[in-house]
Amino acid sequence: MSRFALLSLGLLFIGFSIRSASAADNILKPVNKAENWRFEQHEDGKGKISADGDAIVFEVTNVDGTEWHVQAFQTPLDLKNGKEYTITFKAKADDTREVGVQAGIDEEDWHNIGLEEKAELTKDWKDYKYTFTANDVKANKNRVGFVLGGAKGKVWVKDLVLKGG
Repeated sequence: MSRFALLSLGLLFIGFSIRSASAADNILKPVNKAENWRFEQHEDGKGKISADGDAIVFEVTNVDGTEWHVQAFQTPLDLKNGKEYTITFKAKADDTREVGVQAGIDEEDWHNIGLEEKAELTKDWKDYKYTFTANDVKANKNRVGFVLGGAKGKVWVKDLVLKGG
């Protein structure tokens, strides 16, 4: 085998190993499967969820003035008190809009556990990254996701990763 072939094979293996390690570190389930999300619609807030290739699409079809009346979360997550987490993703919308990015407990009183941000979405894919320290978590009762009910329209999310450390 030539040096070039060996070098190419070696680089391919290293790239695959890095990607596999990255995927293995992700606390979340694959983003583009609707069954991996709890898509919530409250009162007059309405919407739909669907896959589009490697992305998930959240479509808000009716708003009622309360943003959390349409939201989507991945749960249950076993986050640890005092641990730092980083969430990264790509997102776009069919029109410029704000979307809440949150981490909270997944039971009554639904309090925030350290992540409460607003992502400014446009019609173009954009990278987002937020780091937070989890606090006041519940064992296996935490969630991370998006608050969508501020405006009608579609939001696409892909490459969603949550990592500790």
